[in-house]
Amino acid sequence: MKPISVFFFAVLLCPLSFFSCKNPASEPPVDNTSIPDTIRLNPAPAEGAVPYTITNGTVYWSAKKAIGIAHNGEIPIASGELMVNQGQVLSGNVAFDIASIAVTNMDDPRDKATLESHLKDNDFFNVKKYPEASFNVTETLPSSQPAFNWIIRGKLNIKDQSNPVNVPVRIWITDSGLRAESVSFIINRTKWGINFRSGILGTAKDQIIEDVVTLSFKLEAKPSGQESPKS
Repeated sequence: MKPISVFFFAVLLCPLSFFSCKNPASEPPVDNTSIPDTIRLNPAPAEGAVPYTITNGTVYWSAKKAIGIAHNGEIPIASGELMVNQGQVLSGNVAFDIASIAVTNMDDPRDKATLESHLKDNDFFNVKKYPEASFNVTETLPSSQPAFNWIIRGKLNIKDQSNPVNVPVRIWITDSGLRAESVSFIINRTKWGINFRSGILGTAKDQIIEDVVTLSFKLEAKPSGQESPKS
């Protein structure tokens, strides 16, 4: 299909905060100053699209203080569905189990539990009120970059706040399943009102937690009705 226009975009996101990352990919994160090329093609029609149910997946996060400590962690992907036609993801919704956020780079069980509890309280995600976050896919664009073949565009929803994000992803689709892996990318947590110890609040330099958080994810999906039964 013939491309009809070419444009540039900068990756901007935002979620978590007090983390520093453990990403499945080894590439450096895509930052806000990078300008990868994408090619806008006529989208596949919605008519005839097949729903794919997400069967498993994980978000990997990384965040750190301006001076010193960094932390890595994971957030399970709770559920989701992607609409697929002619090898393209057309739309979809993904839910994240924020209430199960975990820290993965701390050996001391007590310190690990303390930090995880703090991430779940009002300073950060307030999981009693907002146990899940979500991402709504609005468009996918083919990419010319070697590290990823699609840009997923959509809205990231955290704590009743929604902001547009662009996610660089490599996607493989067959009749029997879908697999997606993002490269590392960064977001700004303050866009979702997660401001604890942000520099924008006048926090002392040695106490600042950086606003940018590094993220990546992996997920798998099956055509709806073909998922393996859960035990």
